[in-house]
Amino acid sequence: MIIIFDFDGTIHKTELVYKRALHETLSEIGIDPKTVNYKKYIGMSPKDCWDDILKDDSNKDYLIAKNGKRIRENLKKYGALYENSYKTLEYLKEKYDLYILSKCLKAYMNEARQVFGLDDYFDKYLVGEDYNFIDKYKILRENIDYDYIMVGDREEDVNAGFMNGKKTIFANYGYGNPNEGKNASYHIDDISELIKIL
Repeated sequence: MIIIFDFDGTIHKTELVYKRALHETLSEIGIDPKTVNYKKYIGMSPKDCWDDILKDDSNKDYLIAKNGKRIRENLKKYGALYENSYKTLEYLKEKYDLYILSKCLKAYMNEARQVFGLDDYFDKYLVGEDYNFIDKYKILRENIDYDYIMVGDREEDVNAGFMNGKKTIFANYGYGNPNEGKNASYHIDDISELIKIL
């Protein structure tokens, strides 16, 4: 059995690094950060994020690169996993194979692996950039043959399991609204509750 985790909003308290970076980048291009709900974009692919913010079809590569660099730098300075993450992962890795499925850039995940010592717990990383940012349920459908349980805080995470006939666990404490977890098998208010469920 594999337990597949979303990263941002499920293990990683992303707002600590994301909000600072996005606000700085928005200010540079003349957008008032107060007019943008940054939590909406946590877990979204970088291109989809900037397409939604700017509402045009211009090339966003420079913004993706600039903001991505800021986020990676912030990981070292301000990044933190949710309380009880390490304790929970330590317990689970003795019983299951643990994977991460994240719709992020490779450079971001590689930095997070180093900063938080993720390789001590996780056997595999399925990173959005490696799959052209296709939907998560498609990534799992095309790449995982074994039985798994999906854990995440957004509707796309729930669908990654639900649409493949697998059990799902919705992290109420993350960045999704409660309705996004409507199809989940279980709901948790703290990552440590996985110890009881699994």
